[in-house]
Amino acid sequence: MSLEQKVGQVMAIGFDGPEFDPGLKEMIETYHIGGIILFARNVETPSQTARLINAAQESAQQNSGPGLFTAIDQEGGRVARLTVSNGFTQFPSAMAVGATGAPRNAARVAAAMALEMRSIGLNVDFAPDLDVNNNPANPVIGTRSFGSHPEDVAEFGAAFIQGLQHNGVIAFGKHFPGHGDTSIDSHFGLPTIAHARQHLDRVELLPFQAAIRADVAGIMSAHVIFPAIESIHGLPSTLSKSVLTDLLRNELGFTGITATDSLEMGALADSGWPVVKAAPAALAAGADLLLFNQGHEIHKQAYNAILSAVQVGEIPLARLDEAVRRILTTKGRFNLQRIEPVDPDQAEWICGRAEHQAESLQITRQSVTLLRNSARLLPLSKAEQAFVIEIPLACGLGLLLQKTAVPIAEKPTGAEIRMVTGLARQGHPVIIGVNNLDNNPEQRKLVQALRMSQAKIILIALRDPYDLIQFPDVQTMLATYAANPPTLQALADVLTGRINPHGKLPVELPGLFSHSTGLEYNQDGNQTF
Repeated sequence: MSLEQKVGQVMAIGFDGPEFDPGLKEMIETYHIGGIILFARNVETPSQTARLINAAQESAQQNSGPGLFTAIDQEGGRVARLTVSNGFTQFPSAMAVGATGAPRNAARVAAAMALEMRSIGLNVDFAPDLDVNNNPANPVIGTRSFGSHPEDVAEFGAAFIQGLQHNGVIAFGKHFPGHGDTSIDSHFGLPTIAHARQHLDRVELLPFQAAIRADVAGIMSAHVIFPAIESIHGLPSTLSKSVLTDLLRNELGFTGITATDSLEMGALADSGWPVVKAAPAALAAGADLLLFNQGHEIHKQAYNAILSAVQVGEIPLARLDEAVRRILTTKGRFNLQRIEPVDPDQAEWICGRAEHQAESLQITRQSVTLLRNSARLLPLSKAEQAFVIEIPLACGLGLLLQKTAVPIAEKPTGAEIRMVTGLARQGHPVIIGVNNLDNNPEQRKLVQALRMSQAKIILIALRDPYDLIQFPDVQTMLATYAANPPTLQALADVLTGRINPHGKLPVELPGLFSHSTGLEYNQDGNQTF
């Protein structure tokens, strides 16, 4: 390989639109990039996505290069680029899978995901999330984590990795050394985790050690500061040799590919590390695969910055060769040196198939967690009238329940709050789902108004169960950990008593519930523990 080809191999880039265009062709054929990353903007249907990826792979191989990494973030729950609306199966979030209590469900979800991904030509999933979400104020991880207990995250994460990789999709565990105990979203700012090394060994690092034992092919870095590991003040892990080389390679013994999180994120840009500066710094620190979002001009600038740094000796050629060797070894391990095109028609048949949807629903049904039913409002009677207050995330729940739906805004207006409390005074149960109360305090005001009116409230945390902490005296509450189509169907099945709720809380809710809390009720509404 020429030096220019080597530099291209350590880059994986996003791009605009659903078609293979001249800009992407140039990046593949002139800049020799090693991989592409698909986002929702690139996906319309399975057959369209298959044709897009086929064209990219053909371009790479006509240019005498190895096959491309074709990557996506497909975690389940709210991080899903492949959705029902585009013809794919949607799956429960990691936290929902954790709530089932069965690590085999993580493997089942990952295996079904992998079959759909492979059918359209995808060979890399930036998943699973191995962060231990033990900070209720975490704004970016939450239900992307399997839970708040390191041992559970380790076990479920290893099962997910095996489900992907046994079905031909490369897994990247993330975000090393951990992003679970932060209160800042690294898309917008640079967080710090100030725990001592002993704590990191017990909590943050445990799932990554399990992933390494499970032979995970890749690990993605976190744009997070860890003072206990990196002595240079304010240096993010993505740019830290102490983290990526000394800890991950030399101490933990990881031999696969280390990837950065996207280098355009605010955590780097706003702390003095724009893309052109961060890219060579990450490579020098020990990252093998550098990830970029859209913007080919930025990609070219980063490419030239890396090339120049190697040419003048700022990055040793041996460091670049080491990274390229790992990339090519992994491409060989997963048979990506030469790639046959996928069949777009077959992709339409495989993606969203009934068997995958049924499996997703079956697992999701195991996750719905009934935390409190002391008012005996559940299961709902078929004959009883009830109002389903639908924020946009819960749209369609009323129809599934065959109850009266009352649509409201994500941030309910004063008029909507008065209207809903007026309905509640009729004495019928009011089913209300909430989401992200810190950013939507109007939803909190609505629930508080309902409590003041002595309404029969059935409260549902549609995503983060931490929202329930704000209402310790509500007598009926559930957690679903997502609000995608299979989750709303599973929730409806639980509320109406078609199935019993078996989910166990996979996180701590300070002052409210502890790990593994979960109730069940029989068809007559009697609770059992």
